[in-house]
Amino acid sequence: ACCTHTMTHLLHRELTGQIIRVYYNVYNGLSRTYPEFIYENAMMDDLTESGVKCTRQDEYKIFYKEWIVGRQRLDIFVADEVVVELKALPHLTRLNQAQTISYLKTTGKQVGLLCNFGGVEPEFKRLYFTLGQPYSHQPAKDKSWADLQFPEISGQIISGLFEIHNNLGPGFVHRIYANACYKEIQSRGLEVQPLREITVYYRGKSIGRVRQKHLLIEGVIMLFPVAVGGIEQIEPENLRRWMHSQGVPLGILANFQSERLELKFMKELKN
Repeated sequence: ACCTHTMTHLLHRELTGQIIRVYYNVYNGLSRTYPEFIYENAMMDDLTESGVKCTRQDEYKIFYKEWIVGRQRLDIFVADEVVVELKALPHLTRLNQAQTISYLKTTGKQVGLLCNFGGVEPEFKRLYFTLGQPYSHQPAKDKSWADLQFPEISGQIISGLFEIHNNLGPGFVHRIYANACYKEIQSRGLEVQPLREITVYYRGKSIGRVRQKHLLIEGVIMLFPVAVGGIEQIEPENLRRWMHSQGVPLGILANFQSERLELKFMKELKN
C-alpha cells in the first residue's frame, strides 16, 4: 500500500531529488530508441560518479509469507535506500506503478522511483510503501461465486488467490505465483497436486505437451495461475479440453499480472 503520510513523503527526499536530476540528464543525453539496460547503465554511472552507491542483484529471493516461492531477476537497481525501476514505454501505467510497489516489498525498501525513457516528455513517479501494510483491500464477494460447483472448496481457493495477490502484487513470473498458490492452498487443509504439463489439442486431437504449472485441488478443480498482460490473452478452450481429459469438472484461471486479480471460471469441455 502506498503511504501518503507527510513524513513518509519526506523520506529520502534529498536522495530522490539527486536521482531525478540524473534521470533528466540521461533522458536529455540519449535518444528514445534504446533498450532499458542502456539507460540503466548510464544512470548508474552518473550516480556512482556523484557518490551514490548503486547495487544490482542478478536474482532476488521471492518470499510469500514465510515461504521462498522462487527466485527472479528484477529490472531494478538500488541507489542507497531507493529502488529505481526504468521503463522505455510511450507512457507509464498504474500497473507499472503496482509492479514497482511489489519490488519495494521484495527488497525491503520504502521508497521507489519509476522513470520512463520512452515518452516524448520526461515522466517519473515517486512511490512509497509502508512495510507490513497489505497490497490492496480484499474485494467484496462476487455473487457469481455462489453458483460455482463445490462452493466450499472454490470459496477457499478464491480467498487464497486474493490473499496471494494482495501479498505479492503483480510483477513476477507465473511460476512464482504457482508456487505461492500451492503453499497457500495446502496451508488451508486442501489436497493439492502440482502438475507441470498440459496437452495441447487441435481439431480435437492431441498434438503435443507443453510445460505449464497448474494445480489439481481435491481432485475436482484445476487451478491455472498465469502472469499475462490481460486474461483475455489466454484461450480457455484448450484448458477445458485438458480438464475433460483428466475428468476434472471445474477450472479456475487466475491472472496475477494485473493491478487487480483477474479470474475466469471454466467448466470442462465435453466432446
